[in-house]
Amino acid sequence: MDDVTQPGSVAASYRRWAEVEAEGRSPLYAEWARGVADDEPLCAALAQLEPIKRQPNLLFAAARFEGVPLVPWSDARDLLARGWERIRSTMLARMTQTNEARRMATLLPAIAHLEGPIALVEVGASAGLCLYPDRWRYRFGAGRYVGDAGLPLLETDASPSTPLPARPPVVAWRGGIDLQPLDPADPATRAWLEALVWPDASGGLDGARVDRLRTALAIARREPAHVRRGDLTVDARAIVEEAARHAPTVVVWHSAVLAYVSALERATFADLMGELPVTWVANEGASLEIGPPAPWADAGDFVLRRDAEPIAVTDPHGASITWLADLAT
Repeated sequence: MDDVTQPGSVAASYRRWAEVEAEGRSPLYAEWARGVADDEPLCAALAQLEPIKRQPNLLFAAARFEGVPLVPWSDARDLLARGWERIRSTMLARMTQTNEARRMATLLPAIAHLEGPIALVEVGASAGLCLYPDRWRYRFGAGRYVGDAGLPLLETDASPSTPLPARPPVVAWRGGIDLQPLDPADPATRAWLEALVWPDASGGLDGARVDRLRTALAIARREPAHVRRGDLTVDARAIVEEAARHAPTVVVWHSAVLAYVSALERATFADLMGELPVTWVANEGASLEIGPPAPWADAGDFVLRRDAEPIAVTDPHGASITWLADLAT
């Protein structure tokens, strides 16, 4: 995450986000981000917040949570200005906690080699919606299915070499930590997580993602995971030790989490994962240094790593996975 401290830095950060993160995925959000960058008063207001609270994702989700619709920036800006105090309060009270269940389809190949039951831990778990890989069916391309046909479906475009398990893992225990865990049974959780869903390529509500989110919330309500308040550098060891009492194999995974902590905290966490008897699966932005470099990844890519080693490139929201062997061809 950019450590922006001045209005000009806020503007530069939003322009970069528009170009690298949003342009090819959500043109409306790219337009909004460029609109923010060109708006000096708004950049000045954002610069008054601590760096972690200046993110485009957080601003746009808070605006939508407070009633700003998906409209062109020229209209959204006036609504945002009129509602700024409420939006600012929401930004201060909440965090970016996108809980995209489809990311499990890009995480699952990293543990395809594991046998037997696992205890699954997620750091930065939000509402814990990515703790249920055994409660979904997967389609990794034409004819490449994993899981029971009666389960809800997650789809991703997987390259030919991507390893697939014969079946989803048996999860003997599932738990996680988050600085601000969300209750999947709370209507406010659903409203906030839906506000975090980006508009689709047409600029409208992404109905497929919203439906997937609601399905994931229903799964988590039926079978609550052990998600608690905690910091990944302080509390990960304790929850791993708890998980190990339930299964001989502990998997710690996360996606789109480490950009929200400092470089020192990332390094501390990576060292801890290297010490603990776990399989560590990290699906994070290509620019983050948490293991050997991945120069073949583009700026907007995520890099999937197992025990710090890069093994694939993924779409940030789970739409695709390209195994390292296929990147070389």
